[in-house]
Amino acid sequence: MKIEPDNPMRILKQIKLAPQARTIMRDMGLFLHVPGLMALISLFISLGWGEYYAILPFGLTILASVSLGQLLYRFRKGAAPARSRHAMITVALSWGIIPIIGAIPFMAIAASLGDGMDTSATVSVFHQPWNAVFESFSGFTSTGLSMALDPAQLPYSLQWWRSLTEWVGGVGVIVLMLSLLQPATDAYNLYSAEGRSRRIALTVRSTVRSIWWIYLVYTVFSITLLKIAGMPWWDALNHGLTGISTGGFSITSGSIGAYAPVIQWATIPIMILGAISFPIHYQLLRRRDLSALWSDAQHRALWLLLILGGILLLLENAVSQDAWLWRDSLFQWASALGTCGFNTTDLKAWSPSAKLLMTLGMFVGGAAGSTVGGLKLNRFVALLQAIAWKFQRLMLTPHQILRYRLGNQVVSETEANRHIESVAVLAFLWLLLLILGIFGLLSQVSPIYTLSDVLFEATSALSSVGLSTGITHPDLTWGGKLVLILFMWMGRLEIMPVLLLFILPWRSLLRRF
Repeated sequence: MKIEPDNPMRILKQIKLAPQARTIMRDMGLFLHVPGLMALISLFISLGWGEYYAILPFGLTILASVSLGQLLYRFRKGAAPARSRHAMITVALSWGIIPIIGAIPFMAIAASLGDGMDTSATVSVFHQPWNAVFESFSGFTSTGLSMALDPAQLPYSLQWWRSLTEWVGGVGVIVLMLSLLQPATDAYNLYSAEGRSRRIALTVRSTVRSIWWIYLVYTVFSITLLKIAGMPWWDALNHGLTGISTGGFSITSGSIGAYAPVIQWATIPIMILGAISFPIHYQLLRRRDLSALWSDAQHRALWLLLILGGILLLLENAVSQDAWLWRDSLFQWASALGTCGFNTTDLKAWSPSAKLLMTLGMFVGGAAGSTVGGLKLNRFVALLQAIAWKFQRLMLTPHQILRYRLGNQVVSETEANRHIESVAVLAFLWLLLLILGIFGLLSQVSPIYTLSDVLFEATSALSSVGLSTGITHPDLTWGGKLVLILFMWMGRLEIMPVLLLFILPWRSLLRRF
């Protein structure tokens, strides 16, 4: 085969790859255009605020995004239909590369401003690539853990970029592209690989478009509500984006605690809205059906946990802090269970019991099919059902038959067992990773942090929450940052796609065992 050395595009076309590999690279090429589109929109923010030094960094982001996307898209010829595992690999790789591209504005803007006297310490930390990559991963995974010492000192361009990454990441990069383009891989495989399963409409494409209009409606509502409550427009815009996406990035050093109590109360329903699934929102907006809010088990569990957890956290703080912290307790519980990451107080001062209660809330998370992280309430309810079924089987008489119900449907014992098995496997993996992450972080953090602090931080990263006890800081070792980055990446995709990506190179070795 003769290859012209002066024609790299022809070289690419002549590289022999398996049809499934070409499908993965083709679809990755499409998804990698997302940061470029976001950077293009962000140029208008830079121009509007007169931050002309940010034009080149966003231009570099567009160039890197489009160039790499087009390069991979060149492999589309010969692409074949892919199975679900190929969709998982596509999603895992895309979510691993997109935040790296998204780190360019942080590093490039910090480089443009230099280390002069006028450059804040908050901007200077992004000269370090680890900090820039960490911030980007936290944004795109809608986590909210931040390396920014004081977000109020960031340029408007970076404040906007952080908020935009969380807003796009909250609903999902794949969901965004599925609403615009038609990739080679089966759309449902990609849709489910990003952590979703239930469809609103007949087709996946109609479903993702419905998700987007619902998301836009609630985003406008959130911004408007915060503005009415007293936030300035710029603050309301950024917190509206990061609130409905349950991301948690703020543009102030004190998060929502920097604002008046009425704004703090107004933020709570926004966080709860983000924790409700899109199918339920669809019924609320399209059918005006309020009963949809408690029509299924996971949303009934959401309201029950919001009430009970809020009361328990309030009582715990009343005992340990010797004060009735009504607003802080209810706010932080909604933030933890809704995996939003906003805060109104310094959590380091709270008791280990209060931190443990919030850790449990972060671990469980909100409803599946929403923007939240965590194990999700549908799986939590399924595990409780499995326990109930176990005891019911023990109490059956010889002539009785147990009826299995999942949601509003009666299913066979085989189907019920299959469902519980998949939930149990994921819950076990979640716990196993959490334990490994705790050991990894304990070796990297300062001795001033207790085991409850480390457990809290690891759960916050794995569940895409963003609440912190102070461990997440520019002074954290690169090993600690790597552990948290991996947790944010794996947690956003619900573990399996990233694990499959790691296991794939070793599959031939694993087959021997």
